[in-house]
Amino acid sequence: MPTIHQFVTGATPGNAIYNEALIMQQALRGWGIRSDIFAEHIHPSLQKMVTPYDQYRPQSEDVLLFHYSLGSALSDYLLALPQKLLLRYHNVTPPHFLVGANPWLRAGAAKGRRDLPLFASRTALALADSTFNEQDLAAAQFPKTAVLPLIQPNDLFNTQPDLDLLNQLHDGCTNLLFVGRIAPNKRQEDLLKTLYFYRQIDPTARLLLVGSEDGAGSYGRFLRTFAQELGLETAVQFSGHVSLAQLAAYYRTASVYVCLSEHEGFCQPLVESMRFGLPIVAYASTAVPGTLGNAGILLQEKNYPVLAELIHLLVTDSALREKVIAGQAERATAFNQEQLLAQFQKWTKLITDN
Repeated sequence: MPTIHQFVTGATPGNAIYNEALIMQQALRGWGIRSDIFAEHIHPSLQKMVTPYDQYRPQSEDVLLFHYSLGSALSDYLLALPQKLLLRYHNVTPPHFLVGANPWLRAGAAKGRRDLPLFASRTALALADSTFNEQDLAAAQFPKTAVLPLIQPNDLFNTQPDLDLLNQLHDGCTNLLFVGRIAPNKRQEDLLKTLYFYRQIDPTARLLLVGSEDGAGSYGRFLRTFAQELGLETAVQFSGHVSLAQLAAYYRTASVYVCLSEHEGFCQPLVESMRFGLPIVAYASTAVPGTLGNAGILLQEKNYPVLAELIHLLVTDSALREKVIAGQAERATAFNQEQLLAQFQKWTKLITDN
């Protein structure tokens, strides 16, 4: 039986990279390929599903699928093994975007960027999850690359929203939503600036910042202080880590999805917003234009008063809103799970047959 074992730096419930590894594992097993998941850091709830990477016992015929997103002891370990390697590149945030985050996160990012070229001669095929990420692979001189968009689970769209949260947020107020970990590259402070100007138009509006604060460091404290300085402390919700049911409630009660991030390797919440029928306004940085395609509304600059007016149009002009949502729904079909798995099968067959 062919074997493609997967390696992830961290295995935690809800993590996009781990979710993709699970989807790939199920598909690989369905195709008659043995696939286990090994990780460096494993959440206690996943210890029966994921194996510590140092318990992997190499076999000469194994293919190793490494989900690369951060430099760590795991990357050193895999770099030293002789087995055929398939690199799944999810991007490594350049460390200068992480000033203010916890030092371990910035150090891991620096190592990840530094070590990427070392994998070029070691890798049979590198699969980037965006065209933007493939540019990193080209710069690192990987000989064979391809683009396979991030494969996402469908669970979120079939989950019953948390009713308490749904009722709390369904109170007639305009909800601006952003989903993503609290981190300097996400530029949540620019969302606070946007809310400040938008509340000049709609004083009841609020900002929902949905995402973990693990690794946020002093940046998380800065955001809360900044919100107070702008008089927004009661208008901003910091959710921390949320359940799938809570995340579904946030998407279903949001008025507009706003992304002003300066660095994204793929930006999964854009696809989630498209599938939930939530109009998107996003800053055209890094992978964001590639993920949105011609959908949503892309900003070439951050003019906060103008952005506030644009958001108000999306909230109040039903014709504009419906046009944007329709374009996004069409774009979302490019990320169909079954379609992406068929592409993945083609690449894995190429690797295992050679």
